[in-house]
Amino acid sequence: MRLTAVAGLVLVTASAAAQQQPTGASGARPLDIPALNSIQKGKWAARNSEGNERTMCVRDVYQVLRPERVTTPCQHVVMESAASRATVRSVCSGHGTMLTRITVDTPRQVTVDTQGVIDGQPFSETYDAKRIGDCS
Repeated sequence: MRLTAVAGLVLVTASAAAQQQPTGASGARPLDIPALNSIQKGKWAARNSEGNERTMCVRDVYQVLRPERVTTPCQHVVMESAASRATVRSVCSGHGTMLTRITVDTPRQVTVDTQGVIDGQPFSETYDAKRIGDCS
């Protein structure tokens, strides 16, 4: 399964679902993850572990926590949160679960490791991503 994230910034498209602010497990308040907050928005190039590269416009850095094909809200549990790294477990009702580890080298360069099972399909991906400019 492919995720749309830049370096996990599983990167954002401008659909209505992509505009939703991720919430914690209670669903009551938005997540506040320092590592994600430090990432710059803009145009990113993400390369997966097989060497395939794609560019994307990242408007919401929290999209790294949502598989690209899932349009329903997901609940997130922050397992680790620090200035330059985070680990988040996501449960997407009716779709499955995933674990995402984000390492922020700089606000313009990140690594995202994500694995899980979504819609019955197991996946494990690593993305190295860097910001390459502004969205057009």
